Amino acid sequence: MKRIPLMQATFALPVLLALSSLIGLTLALLGDGLLDVGSWIFLGIPVAVIVWLYIRAARQP
Repeated sequence: MKRIPLMQATFALPVLLALSSLIGLTLALLGDGLLDVGSWIFLGIPVAVIVWLYIRAARQP
């Protein structure tokens, strides 16, 4: 089994969440209609991940 380097394992999720936020904000600035829908989806991903992690942490003893 191949081990994942520590830096990659540590920063993978924060980088993906930052990219999602950046894409969402860019789409929100570019236009209306479908771009607004895309911006809501991309900006909702970090919120959904945070809520999911919070619920998961609260269930652990």
